[in-house]
Amino acid sequence: MLKFQVFNEVDEEGPAKSFPLRHVYMIGSDHNPIRAEITFQDGLIICKKRESGTAALALQQEIGECGKLIVQTSQLPERDEPYLLNLELARQRLLLLYTKSEDWGLLSLSQDHPMVQRLTFTRRMFIEALCIQNEQPDKADNLARTCLEAAILAGEELALVHADLLLNRRKISGAVPQRPLGCGITLQQQVDRVRPELLNSIDFFYLHTPWRALAPEEGEYDWSTMDRWAQWAKHSGMPVIAGPIASFWPGHVPDWLFIWEHDYETVRDMVYQHAQRVITRYRDTVAGWTTVSGLHVNSSFPFSFEQLMELSRMTTMLAKKNHPTGQVLIEICQPFGEYYAVNQRSIPPLMYADLLIQSGINFDGFAIKLVMGGGSPGQTTRDLMQISHLLDQYASYGKPVTLVVTAPSSMVLAPTEPTPQAQPADPTQGAPYHSEHHHGYWRWPWTQLTQGQWLEAVLKIAMSKPFVEAVAWGEWADRPGMDLPTSGLIGEDRQMKRVFQKLASFRKNLSNVAGRSPTTSPPNRSPTSN
Repeated sequence: MLKFQVFNEVDEEGPAKSFPLRHVYMIGSDHNPIRAEITFQDGLIICKKRESGTAALALQQEIGECGKLIVQTSQLPERDEPYLLNLELARQRLLLLYTKSEDWGLLSLSQDHPMVQRLTFTRRMFIEALCIQNEQPDKADNLARTCLEAAILAGEELALVHADLLLNRRKISGAVPQRPLGCGITLQQQVDRVRPELLNSIDFFYLHTPWRALAPEEGEYDWSTMDRWAQWAKHSGMPVIAGPIASFWPGHVPDWLFIWEHDYETVRDMVYQHAQRVITRYRDTVAGWTTVSGLHVNSSFPFSFEQLMELSRMTTMLAKKNHPTGQVLIEICQPFGEYYAVNQRSIPPLMYADLLIQSGINFDGFAIKLVMGGGSPGQTTRDLMQISHLLDQYASYGKPVTLVVTAPSSMVLAPTEPTPQAQPADPTQGAPYHSEHHHGYWRWPWTQLTQGQWLEAVLKIAMSKPFVEAVAWGEWADRPGMDLPTSGLIGEDRQMKRVFQKLASFRKNLSNVAGRSPTTSPPNRSPTSN
């Protein structure tokens, strides 16, 4: 059992009388989430884990000007005395800071550098808190909270300094990919609503083609919508990556398929037939495929570890066989792996990626789907250092990475959640927000300004990585029923948002793509090829 003592700013003295446990889970010594019973009682977070060994606690916290983020403690052994929560959160962040500074070769930065000065301040706050944690835990908690905020800000500064260095190096050497920036689009969007500004500001479309949309009834396909997009792509010269072919997310699976959810062989045969039909029909107009998406999360069907890997192999093999010149991507959803703490039939994301490589499955790259700013599992907000560190973990696999990112332009509550009383608006942002729900945010509650600044930072970090060959925004226009409301580049009123301008500006500043029309390459060229 692990226990964490909690203080908060509301209670003037003594341990916290209440503490919201939001998006909370535990991480085992292998860095994968583990099952645990986590409760709050009498000023303590009590964690009863089902595995022995050291473990870390991860949870959502409001952290000053950093925002409302998921943070975690370092790996800790069990003991009778409680740990001080904020002190352990700060300890882990300092460890990450020094580890990444060494990995990136940035330990020799000048002492006058703002990031180095912030790191020095952070280290001093941590040592002071460490020295008084037993005698004055409430004061130590305040110091640790200040330390944690400073450490996160220093980590983001470090990630951006590193990104600037590598991105400039990539530009100078001419290693920027030819088609680096894309945008997702759904079959529900109308072809004639695509604005010319969008075509001149991106390099490819990431066309979402869930099975449910193509075959709403068993054995009956409605190709009309996808046919229109395929013809449009062919005539416009805009390369399209289509998919996923196989995905078991509730919104992707046809209702009629659930009849066979306990009959793996039948489902496998149906996946095979579906993949065969889609790939052969559109191989002349689609540049590549996302063959599977989120199979490792295993959210709808009770399939085994081996069955999930067999489906991954089968669909990628079909894509390679029927469309040899097409790009084949495998999409990693919920890449921080929180789902594994509650679904042991699933596969942790890095383990899944490693199994794909070790099994010799023939695919061309990973698509990592990063959704932030929602209240649903897997949509929690992370800071820039965590995003940079996540991407670095895929460098060793030797496969190109396409990053698919999404964040909202407003704080929108999920329909199933009660609406709390709105808090006063931040004067610099001009929009009221809600503080009592589970939606996280980066720096300030989500607005068009925050959304645009977040994308600009993530683009810089992602495109600085030599193995990242493309970044795609999740969806180009707001629409009713979208997975993450207000996350489009364009509003429902068809007006461009700040995030659209940031995307276009970043693309223009990449020296070898500035001013180039998207029609200068043939429509079947892959967006992730140099």
